[in-house]
Amino acid sequence: LVIDRSGSMSDPGATMGLTKWDELNAATDTALTQYESTIDFGLMMYPTGDECATEGPQVLFGPKNKTPIVGALQGTVPAGGTPTAAALNNAAASLTALGDPEAPKFVILATDGGPNCNYFLDASNDCSCTYAQAPYCCTSYPFSCVFGSSCLDDQGTLDVIASLGTQGIGTFVIGLPGTTEYEGLLNAMAIAGGHPQMGGTTDYYAVTDQSSLLTALQTIAVSVISCQIHLDMAPQVPDGVSVFIDGQEVPRDKTKTNGWDYTDDTYLTIELYGMACNELQNGDEHQLTATFECTVE
Repeated sequence: LVIDRSGSMSDPGATMGLTKWDELNAATDTALTQYESTIDFGLMMYPTGDECATEGPQVLFGPKNKTPIVGALQGTVPAGGTPTAAALNNAAASLTALGDPEAPKFVILATDGGPNCNYFLDASNDCSCTYAQAPYCCTSYPFSCVFGSSCLDDQGTLDVIASLGTQGIGTFVIGLPGTTEYEGLLNAMAIAGGHPQMGGTTDYYAVTDQSSLLTALQTIAVSVISCQIHLDMAPQVPDGVSVFIDGQEVPRDKTKTNGWDYTDDTYLTIELYGMACNELQNGDEHQLTATFECTVE
């Protein structure tokens, strides 16, 4: 989880009396309660320290991490800018350094504004400001955008997301309230991350409140729990395989509707379909086993 904790997250949320940060905390708590047993989560909040600093992650990813993640979120006060590119780089470094090289890896980015904090941008050349309250931003007006840190770091962020993809790390993008102005960029980020929203009005997950944020997190969680099982070698007897979830046999269904079947005639991948796949993705901890008929010579 790569979470934007910039100052604007202290703005009022959709629920009276709650800030956007409060709503994010509550939705994350609920989602992790449901999925912490089946997905290894970690937490990278940004910025850390001053306006544009990034460190972390604050919680290294691992199983059943809800308590430390929720504790870190609840103990944080939003402040600072939005150094999204640097935060994504930090998260990727942690995933590649500590993770199983064969395990699928993903970043879930949740942000409420445009990425900035790139001091290498030329503010006097081409700069779109990320601070609407600063009317003279990026025009070299005294002390505004002198170093480019308030400019929209669009290309830099897209480049980092593309780099994550080359490392085998997919990126999901959630746009919290406040991102409407950056819809085009967030759509591009979601596409670059390889996991755009399906069937929505935007390619990123545009949320408006705690409930829609929770739905987005749940949808993403389900999508990363694969119903495919890759085999090291094809079974000696392809028709002599039985698959079980928690000790209950899953019937083979060659129509690929409700049960299991091979994905193709190489017999190297088994996939669950219908209710069997839904059960595997429901967030509970399951034991998936298979038996293979073989010949002894």
